[in-house]
Amino acid sequence: MEKVQRKVRNISKKLKKKIEFKHDGDSVEIDKAMIEGLTDPLMHIIRNSLDHGIEMPEERLSYNKSETGTITIAAEQANGQMIITIKDDGKGIPADKVAQKALDNGLIDQNQFDTMSDNEKAMLIFGAGISTAESITDISGRGVGMDVVKTNITKLGGIIKLDTEIGVGTTITIMLPLTLAILDGLDIAVGDTKYILPLSSIVESLQPTSDMIKKIGDGTQDLLMLREEFIPVVRLHQLFDIVPKHTKLEK
Repeated sequence: MEKVQRKVRNISKKLKKKIEFKHDGDSVEIDKAMIEGLTDPLMHIIRNSLDHGIEMPEERLSYNKSETGTITIAAEQANGQMIITIKDDGKGIPADKVAQKALDNGLIDQNQFDTMSDNEKAMLIFGAGISTAESITDISGRGVGMDVVKTNITKLGGIIKLDTEIGVGTTITIMLPLTLAILDGLDIAVGDTKYILPLSSIVESLQPTSDMIKKIGDGTQDLLMLREEFIPVVRLHQLFDIVPKHTKLEK
């Protein structure tokens, strides 16, 4: 959060906007791999909120808002998920403008455009090549769309939702599985060295018999015959240069 807060302060100063940054859930534990995967999407969302969401102080005053905009990030664990929300009290996302861009780009047809709700239209902001930026800046609207954000969140096994209201603001919710940080594994040993293989990468485990092992070439390469299919055998002690305790596959 300190990194995000520093970024918000620097960008708001550059944009000449008054921003109050709030955060909740600092004590929620997040796996390091998840943090690395979340950093870029979160910063992209924050930049968009600062550049396109929060209005200039004089514009906010004309809308009877406080001249200081608010961006809030909250994190919590609920129902076996990590839930992160990024909320701003800015101008909101122009749903029809987003949908029109999607229509022009061929992502939706006219019938879909006519029948979609405002929130469904706003969600199209995550489509490839969709941006409401009027010009390219070094803050946002740099040709990197929100589709990249959605792609990165999907890679983490999560989903992203958006709620927006013109003149009120936008809330983006990211839901991630807690299992990203907890992986079931199979504990194995090669010599005196232990390894853990992710269970998701294991198709089958078995103890081969001597008649299942075939040798080819000069006799140094083994093949495992399984259900009339030959599978090359990779000896981990050779691969990792470890002194083995066992060399016979059938023992």
